[in-house]
Amino acid sequence: MPEADRGPDFYIGDIPIYGRLILAPMDGLSDATFRRITRHLGSAYSVSEFINTLDFMYSKVYQRKRLFNHEDERPFVAQILDNDPGRMAENAAYIQERFKPDMIDVNLGCPARTVSGRGAGCALMKSPELVKQIFEQVCKAVSIPVTVKIRLGWDEHSMNYMEIASIAVERGAKAVALHARTKKMGFGKTVRWEHIAILKKAMPVPVIGNGEVCNVADAKRMFEETGCDAVMIGRAAKANPWIFSWRDREEVSVEEVFYLARYQLRQMLEANPENAIMPFRKYLKAYLEPYNLPREELKTLLTLSEPERLFALIDAVQDRLMAETN
Repeated sequence: MPEADRGPDFYIGDIPIYGRLILAPMDGLSDATFRRITRHLGSAYSVSEFINTLDFMYSKVYQRKRLFNHEDERPFVAQILDNDPGRMAENAAYIQERFKPDMIDVNLGCPARTVSGRGAGCALMKSPELVKQIFEQVCKAVSIPVTVKIRLGWDEHSMNYMEIASIAVERGAKAVALHARTKKMGFGKTVRWEHIAILKKAMPVPVIGNGEVCNVADAKRMFEETGCDAVMIGRAAKANPWIFSWRDREEVSVEEVFYLARYQLRQMLEANPENAIMPFRKYLKAYLEPYNLPREELKTLLTLSEPERLFALIDAVQDRLMAETN
């Protein structure tokens, strides 16, 4: 049913949200083309890769490229990352004025050593007073809803997600996304969904669950077990963006997979003709993984640098796979 023909599933501030599955922001994966694809497949809104406001201050081009978005991605959310409240607020205001996102998201969840090692991302959860200042200043600096993405805490002995979420919401945050792992858990198998349920019961704003949702059954189970308003899906979406249409990968035909791969490559080439093939390879590898292609064939697909030859080989592989399944 078209969005205009049905009511929103929930609101973030005054922004109506249609749909309950959302592509998680992922560094190196949530580019404009992939976000647009998942949005068309059903992701409720788009979130940029994180914008490092420390680098943004120095006008690094790649940071600005991360803010490029298509009109049909809206609602579009710009995620910012840093540990300096004033710098984050100043840049949030500039990003709102220059790039016109619908929301600003504050990253308090990134566990990467390069991020947490300098006191940003998940490391901020160890500094509640600094979090307080960030939300006081960022929420005053912009006129659009501000949201937050957090983890359970730094480790098992400091799971302060409730304190951090409360600080953010009391100072203006309109939604909380909780990745149900600590920083020390990284992206391992251990995941603690029960804390999403605890947070949902306590928060006056939408709570979005995240962590180890690999298929449709997992998404449904997270809703049932936690009562969350939406489910955010990260790594599993790379191989199966159709999950946002509530479809598992085995339900997707060879023809659909290869159509999407060609479309994505064309869009990436259009956006960045000189440097599209290399970043496309990680998606192509994920799309092809279920087919167990011969090693040499896969190697060729993932090393070709001429677009015409790559398109031709993609076509040939599709033809062969479809012939084998008929």
